[in-house]
Amino acid sequence: MLLASSLPANAATAQAKPAAAAAQATTARDPECIQPGNAWLNPRFYWRNVFGTRLGEGVINESSVPNPFGGRIAPGSTFTFRWRPDTTRNPVGSQYHIHRVNLASVMAVADVVSVTGPGSFSGTTLSAQETPPHKLGDTVVRFRIRPGTEGRTATLSSADHSLTTRWLFANINNLWENTGSISFTVASRASLGCDSSSILG
Repeated sequence: MLLASSLPANAATAQAKPAAAAAQATTARDPECIQPGNAWLNPRFYWRNVFGTRLGEGVINESSVPNPFGGRIAPGSTFTFRWRPDTTRNPVGSQYHIHRVNLASVMAVADVVSVTGPGSFSGTTLSAQETPPHKLGDTVVRFRIRPGTEGRTATLSSADHSLTTRWLFANINNLWENTGSISFTVASRASLGCDSSSILG
């Protein structure tokens, strides 16, 4: 099934640059074109002591609408990436957590159109600070696939995620419970069966 989608741009381009203008021109010419997938990651993390007892845990909630991961998407199309780290049980004495996800692979084929929420970009890394007991809301990033990227693949893996936890006067390391990766491919409009005058459903 092919679905209409919407995709943001580059962190540097998020502030409205010439590349964004070019991408908007492409969108004006062609409707969005995506063959959605159903791949997801949602890495889980935890802390434990030397005896193996868990001290705390949490999950990185991630979703995309429409979801290109596990599917294909054409240049000029857009999607929305939602990111919300959630520490469900904090280690006693933890002061704050800094969550990060490196979106370099996605940003190699897509520009960031906009970013809203508590997270912010430094280069290709999206980060946010979680201070217990307060919870983070969603960081919403809109991406737009750049022209000329057909045939390229973007990947998001558990290894792209990192976490720093401040505990008393030192940092403590977490462990990741699940590992893996998801990806999508940039494909031509013709290969996806999209024409220039209609959005396929």
